Amino acid sequence: MTFAEVDQQYLELKRQFHAGELSETAFNEALMSMMIQDAQGRWWAKARDSGQWNYYDAATQQWTPASPPSATGGVASPMMSPPAAPDLSPQAYAQPALQPSGAAAFGASQPELSPGLKVIFYILSFLVPIVGIVLFFVYRGKSAPEDQAAARLFLILGVISFGLSCLCGFLFPLMWFTISS
Repeated sequence: MTFAEVDQQYLELKRQFHAGELSETAFNEALMSMMIQDAQGRWWAKARDSGQWNYYDAATQQWTPASPPSATGGVASPMMSPPAAPDLSPQAYAQPALQPSGAAAFGASQPELSPGLKVIFYILSFLVPIVGIVLFFVYRGKSAPEDQAAARLFLILGVISFGLSCLCGFLFPLMWFTISS
């Protein structure tokens, strides 16, 4: 596969991903499979969000943004394994980070919420409805599906609690009026 072919394949993958035809996991795996090696033995990969080319500098053990040597060079090499998958997000260039590996490097993040914290947030969402609604807005945009599912449950618990509060606020005076009559 050449750099030009990877460029074309990246555009198609990005289009499919944004159209919802391709899952995040499939998109990340496809990006990793498109890593290619140039004639000098350097590994090149496309950045997940921007599509910018980056090469792996073995001396510094970091991914560095650069233009590939040529649009037609580069060949996928099955004999040598590529370095750990890069974190090619724009944030990776702003601050030094440890070398990530696997799909997490391409944006499939780990859940931020631990199971214990979820339970605490579930209870708070039910006891204090506004907490559930706020937590929904905080965690709904997270990339981890587990966090998005928890966010929906925070909202559901908050809305149910609010509904029960309103129902009790309506039924209590009605019952009081009936009993006192």
